Amino acid sequence: MAFLRRSLKCLAQIILLSSVNALVPAQTRPRTAATVRHATVSETIAPLKDAVAELAARTRDARLLAEELLPYDTDEQLDAWLVRFLGGGDADAIDEAEAKVVASVEWRAGPGRAIATAARDAVAAATENGGWDNAPVLAAAPHASTVAPFLADGRVVTLRNQKSDGLVYAIRAGTIDDKALMAGVNADDLAEFFLYAKAVNERVAARMTAKTGELATIVTVNDLAGVDIFGDASFRNALSAASKQGDAVFPGLGGPTVLLNLPRLLGALVKLFTPLFPPAVRAKLKFDAFDLGPPDALVTADGKAKLQAYLVEAL
Repeated sequence: MAFLRRSLKCLAQIILLSSVNALVPAQTRPRTAATVRHATVSETIAPLKDAVAELAARTRDARLLAEELLPYDTDEQLDAWLVRFLGGGDADAIDEAEAKVVASVEWRAGPGRAIATAARDAVAAATENGGWDNAPVLAAAPHASTVAPFLADGRVVTLRNQKSDGLVYAIRAGTIDDKALMAGVNADDLAEFFLYAKAVNERVAARMTAKTGELATIVTVNDLAGVDIFGDASFRNALSAASKQGDAVFPGLGGPTVLLNLPRLLGALVKLFTPLFPPAVRAKLKFDAFDLGPPDALVTADGKAKLQAYLVEAL
């Protein structure tokens, strides 16, 4: 029974890990990627128009606490930001959404101010010439000198998709030396690094949404080939904690999650327990087998193209 519980916990942590979404510089920027169809902002807001307006009114004073750190400049951008807190479809959830907005703002105004400020300034620096320069984003990341080397060389890659209306995030979990990483950084430091990445991605998604009129999200691909599910769980535990906090502060960013090449035991558990997942969770999850290539494949144009071609077919 303990063995089963440990395996199920590992599976749950892997799903949570897939929503962390680190921003790591891409070596190249191919123009072919997943073509997930995003809902337009007007389509998303239309049935929730009154709820969004009420949420804006209810949270007006709270937002003043950290307005300079929130990812919107216009009323339309504010609506696009607020609708993410409504969970995409329940106008009756206004009380819960209000509490989430207030908590998100209070985090930015309080314990998360340094992270939110760094993300705002880094995105501004990265886009000041009209393109994207990842150098200032990575330089401003908390504990980057310790964490980033373990995620480099194709282990974690974030790309814009083909239409530049969303992001694609890929992690080669089995290639990360998590024991060595956790020997040099504590769980709180790792959480700060990934919360910063989430803050950056929120701002990038807000910019994409404003430009395209479609609600930008992040497609996540987690390649689990080579993952040791019975090894040191401290890395997964730290990422799970960071993911839960990040989803609370920066909601509504996650698109589909593709979990590739599950170890045999986890694959068996997926078949047994996936039918028990809530429908909303099942709708966003895809389990599959696909060879992404050698560990450094995602630093090459061919490796990225291979992944992106797969996503076009899979999604």
